[in-house]
Amino acid sequence: MIAQRATPNGRRRRTTLADVAKAAGVSTSTASRALRDHPRVSAATRQRVVAIADQLGFARNDLARSLRLQASMLVGVVVPDVAIPFYASVLKGAQSRLEGAGYEVLVMNTEREPAREQRALRTLQSRQVDAVLVATSGGFAPLDVPVVFFDHVLTGAGAGAVAPDNEAGMSLLVEHLADIHGHRRIAFLGAPVTSAPGAAVLEGGPAYERREAFRAAMGRRGLPVAPEYLACADHGWSQAAAERAVAGLLGLSDPPTAIVAAGDTLALGALRALRRHGRAVPADVALVSFDDPEDADLLSSPLTALGRHDRELGDLAAELLLRALAGEPAEPEPVRLTLQLVVRRSCGCGAQAAS
Repeated sequence: MIAQRATPNGRRRRTTLADVAKAAGVSTSTASRALRDHPRVSAATRQRVVAIADQLGFARNDLARSLRLQASMLVGVVVPDVAIPFYASVLKGAQSRLEGAGYEVLVMNTEREPAREQRALRTLQSRQVDAVLVATSGGFAPLDVPVVFFDHVLTGAGAGAVAPDNEAGMSLLVEHLADIHGHRRIAFLGAPVTSAPGAAVLEGGPAYERREAFRAAMGRRGLPVAPEYLACADHGWSQAAAERAVAGLLGLSDPPTAIVAAGDTLALGALRALRRHGRAVPADVALVSFDDPEDADLLSSPLTALGRHDRELGDLAAELLLRALAGEPAEPEPVRLTLQLVVRRSCGCGAQAAS
């Protein structure tokens, strides 16, 4: 028989859903689903939870009260731009994991504007979400529920963070161009390191981390990084802005022989600019991308890029959030996803190297 808990004055405390979950060795959401005869809960787990609930005197009306007062079973997800394939895929990965744990997902799109992010967080709080996943654009403020960051890392905040290994990934790209193909005049095509014009630098964001990783990788090889070789698109990482930035690179008196794009949309904009200016890839200019664009192997110059792990990133971020909801301690360091180089022709490798 499981003992009932008592308050300091000796009165028996009302059993909560969390008590049932702890005694049964399951999460609160699993206990909730088991008591609601949810089809995703195994018969054995359902029987164990129901038996423990009976022993503790936890009735079905207590379940309704517990859900109403303690858990909304809602999780908020804040993304900078849901139209970008990366964020859409991360969202799918996170949503699948969260819905599997009994949560519903509320998505807020901020258009990379800090003020909109602040409003989105206030809206989620007003909806009494149990936790939040955030890819911040600089508008984050502390919440009274667990928060896990993805893609953008805020040091010392939240219950954890998941992001690509930007440093190692950029090192792979520079190493391939410099060490395998012998390029020395390598340009970087990135995005602004601030969330918006005049805003603070997001040091844990992909734009900043990838730019600094590029500089470090070049520095380790003694290769100069001229300021004019650090091309910048816009805050939306748009193809059009990337095309304009690469046009500027091609207009230099000593243009680069290779370009590293910090994202797939930037790489596609770069490719369009190179074609418009009559430059062959890779004969005239080699091009590689941090993110692998969809159907990159079908391009006339199949693009060498880092393989994507977007859904895995979303799944891991959701897993960290579920651990936080279960009371586990925060992860002290960000979880970094290892990336692999997918070698195709745009770097200069032959057809036999295409993957």
